[in-house]
This record gives sequence, structure tokens and C-alpha cells, in this order.
Amino acid sequence: MKKMYTVLAATAFCSCLAGGLALPDKAIAGPSIDFGDDGGYLQLDVKFQGILDHTNFGSSTDGQGSRWDADLRRARIVFTGMFDDTWGAKFQTCGGTSATRNFGGGGYELSKNNSKTNSQIRLTDGYLIGMINDWFNVKAGLTKIPLTRANLDECFSPLSHERSAFVYSPYGTDATKNSRDMGLVATGAFDDNHLKYFAGIMEGREGAASFYNPFADKTFTTSTEPSSSLEYVARLHYSFLDPETSASAGGYKGTYLGKQGKVLTLGIAGAYEADAAYKNTAPAGAAGTAGYLLPTVTGDETVDYTAWTADLFFEYPFADGGVLTATALYLDVDFDDAYKTATAVGDLGTIVGGATGQREGYYGKLGYVLPLTVGPKGKLQPFARYEHWDIASLLGETDQTVKQWGGGMNYYVMGNDKVRFTLEYYRTDYDKPTNLADYTDTSLTTNAKTDSYDTMTAMFMVSF
Repeated sequence: MKKMYTVLAATAFCSCLAGGLALPDKAIAGPSIDFGDDGGYLQLDVKFQGILDHTNFGSSTDGQGSRWDADLRRARIVFTGMFDDTWGAKFQTCGGTSATRNFGGGGYELSKNNSKTNSQIRLTDGYLIGMINDWFNVKAGLTKIPLTRANLDECFSPLSHERSAFVYSPYGTDATKNSRDMGLVATGAFDDNHLKYFAGIMEGREGAASFYNPFADKTFTTSTEPSSSLEYVARLHYSFLDPETSASAGGYKGTYLGKQGKVLTLGIAGAYEADAAYKNTAPAGAAGTAGYLLPTVTGDETVDYTAWTADLFFEYPFADGGVLTATALYLDVDFDDAYKTATAVGDLGTIVGGATGQREGYYGKLGYVLPLTVGPKGKLQPFARYEHWDIASLLGETDQTVKQWGGGMNYYVMGNDKVRFTLEYYRTDYDKPTNLADYTDTSLTTNAKTDSYDTMTAMFMVSF
């Protein structure tokens, strides 16, 4: 896949480690119950995010008619319990409805039956907390993979209406695998919180996986993992101005609205897992047969998973009340070009291919809190974003390039991120015309393919 030279220099790098294991500030979070003589407490947080989309494709027999779609994107209940200042635990549930929005590849799925993915409630975080000292803290259990800043951004505080769809792990389609994983994560800070590290030993890929494909109302399966290897992740950031000491337990925020001071944070990170996939696979049957969506391994040669990322975050509050926010990220994920020979449909849809398989790309975002008040406390923040990704295989097209750009407005009703409304327009362009209706149906003609689509999104978020 082609490299980026001038673009990489222009977008800069970003990073900021997820504020250690900083717990939510009890003064601004949900209700808590104190217990014991050692400062123990149990805290409850409730969060909702709803989305209404309109796009110029997604209905009719060929998928080219316009479509409305409404989602309860996230509904969460969060429990954080600390026995004392050192030991505790956290777990978080997450549910959603109307899972016809295709966050993985952009656009919409023409779901013939979404009952398998509708209204699910699942555990999305669950881990032991050990806050030993400033330079060494641990989380053990189901927790975020500490690779990209975008993944570590608090999902209820993004700069645009949602984080990028192309910044996650290739090992699953659910947050418990492509955003989180079972593992042990250590983090710590030095130099008055300016220098921070994150080191993780994660479970990584496990076995084979089956994925429901709403485009065709079918289930396809990946090949199995060649060996059970652990995934190793390391992340480092340095804040040159004020340190990022976010109260968010998830790590970063896409915008602090100027409440974190003057911030300029640069970071890098990498991940590695040996023998993560087979290099040679194929469909177990001809197109149109029952075996087409099943894999067969045609050789014992394997490929490793390697990834590295760099990112930059800058925020500057001005004296008149305006706040400038700018962030950029670069990510390179490599499976040694296995997508050229691992042609099983499941492997090309995820693992070595797909929106989170082998890819290289970047994004840049820019926002500005206007120096005025709307209502008693409300703040307006116009923003814009641009993404460019070279993807090994996406929706049946190899060596695909996806560009996504747009802009919108955030309205923070209370002057913070507790109640927020967002309106955003964005456009998605494909370098190669792509069949978004059913990429496993080889009988469809090129007339069903599209090279771009437009989306208008209205969103609300509530967090308390």
C-alpha cells in the first residue's frame, strides 16, 4: 500500500495517553455512595447517545434510493467502586437499537433481518483497578486497547459526532474485541504528568469468528488463528504545555472546551502479535454455494500483525472565551499483504481485510468554541474533519482508497459535555466504485456500485 509523505508531514502527529487510570471526578460525575473508613465509594454514571441519519443511498432493490435511519447508538450504565485509594473495580454495560447503520465501512446495511443485532445489552468494560502510585497503575480485565488516541477518546466527548471507523483492532466487529480486549494494562506518569506511558499485554486474536452479514442476511466465518499468541501494545506521549489530566476514565477527550488549559500533546504507539493469520486461505465452495462463506486453509504459512500510530492534540483557550482545538492521527496496520492470498470471504471482510484490517491512513479535525453564550450557559463549536485511508480490501474491492470529509456544529447546552446536540454533514468517496448493497452477490452488475454518498447526521448525547 502506498505511503504518505507530504500528507503525513502536513497533518502532524498526535497522542496523549489516557490520563493514567484517572477516575471520574466525583463532583461532576453521577451519584455515589461512600462506605468504609478508608475512603471507599460506589459511583453510578448513566449515558445515552442517539443518532438520526439521512443519506442519498440505502433503500430500493439496488440500494440507490435515499434513506432515513434512527439509532440509539449507545445506552450505558457505569459502576465504579473503590475500596480505598488504591484498589477498586469498574464495569460498564452498553446497549443499542436499530443496528442497520454500518459503522465499519461507512453508510448503511440493507438488513433483511436485524433481530440478531438489535437491542443487545452487553458488558463492554469490566476490570480490576490498582492505583499503586503515580508511575505505576494497573487495570486487569476487559479494557480498552491502548493503541490509537481515537480509541482512547471518551466516546461521549468526540470532536465530531463520532470517532473514526478506521482506527480499531482487526479482530472483531464488537467493541469487546475491536475496541477492548481482555488483558493487563499498566500506565504511569512522570515529569509532573507531562510524560505518560501505557503498556498492555492483551489476549489478541482468539480462534475463528463468525460474522452476520446484514447485506445478504447470511453468516460468514474467518479462518482460525494459526497459534494462540498474545498481543503486545505500548504507547507514550508527552505534553509540552499543560498536561492532559482528563477526568475521563476512558483516557482522552476529543475536545476539552478549554477546561484543560493550553495543551500540545505528541504521542506514538505500536502493537504486535505473532502468527496472527494464515497467509493462504480460500472459500470452501464456489460462489452461490453454502461453502462460499466458509474458509479453507490452503497452506501453513502465517503472517504477523504489526501496527504503529502517531498523533497530535492541540487546544488553546483565548482570553475572549474562544477555544481552538486541532487533532490529527496517522495509523499503519500491516499483515504482510496477506489479503492478496488469504481470499476467504471472512478473512477479507475482517482480520487481514475490511475497515480494520491491513490499512494505512490519517485524519485531521479542527474545531473552535465561539466566544459567545447561547442560552444561560450554552456554547457553540463549529468543526470540520478530513480522513484518507488506503485499505487492502473493503466491500469486495482490493487496494481501495476511502476519503471522508465534512463539518458541522456542536451545541453544549450547559457549557460542558453533559448535554450536547450535534448536526454534521459528511461525504464518503471511494476510489473504486463499490457495491454497498451486497458485496457477496457476484450476480449484481456494476450499475449497483457507487463511488460516493452523502450523509446528514443529527445527534444528541446525555451523560450524568
